[in-house]
Amino acid sequence: MSQPSCLVQFGRSGFVGRFTSSEPVARGERVIVRGSRGVELGVVLCEPEEKFTPSLATEGELLRIATSADEALIQSAPKREAEFLSVASSASEARGLPLTFVDAELTLDDHLILHGLAWGECDATPLFEELSTLFNLSVRLLDLSRAPVSVDPKQAEGCGKPGCGSQGGGCSSCSSESGEKSGCSSGSCSRGSVKSAEDMTAYFADLRKKMESAGLTRTPLH
Repeated sequence: MSQPSCLVQFGRSGFVGRFTSSEPVARGERVIVRGSRGVELGVVLCEPEEKFTPSLATEGELLRIATSADEALIQSAPKREAEFLSVASSASEARGLPLTFVDAELTLDDHLILHGLAWGECDATPLFEELSTLFNLSVRLLDLSRAPVSVDPKQAEGCGKPGCGSQGGGCSSCSSESGEKSGCSSGSCSRGSVKSAEDMTAYFADLRKKMESAGLTRTPLH
């Protein structure tokens, strides 16, 4: 018997991922999940239909229903996020990088995800090393200049994932405090992948188009 799982919406960008769970969880529950971005808050949408399960990669694990302590940490995050965003923006400007940060997300296990927009080629590795040391956090980039798209792996360039920095454009790399790349631009090629959630979102968009072209109806989640 397969382990129970559910689709969870998480992150400020509204990513959707499949998370395993020790037991079924009701739709609308605020939960704590652990995925490629770290440990963070999510909202349960539904249980994936069995016929789609083989096509859905597992994003991570549903740890628990959100507690009052979790909610308190989440409520305290905006002030810290604003401070980190201000410092990161100033540091990028001081380095003369064609990269600006428009938002910041703190996970419950202290990963900082900076939402960035790049308007030219650049190597952001030194900047992210500096920020990781300064903040004493693992700092990652979510590249907003790359919209998630569905790509045939056989035709894809670079690592074959949508938004990979090796395909050109955006910032070529970013790093954590260990000096390892946390992903080509959006974090899709190595440790600490942010992009897997985007892949999942792109999958559902592509699936919806196929269903509509085939004349199939769907039940809205909201």
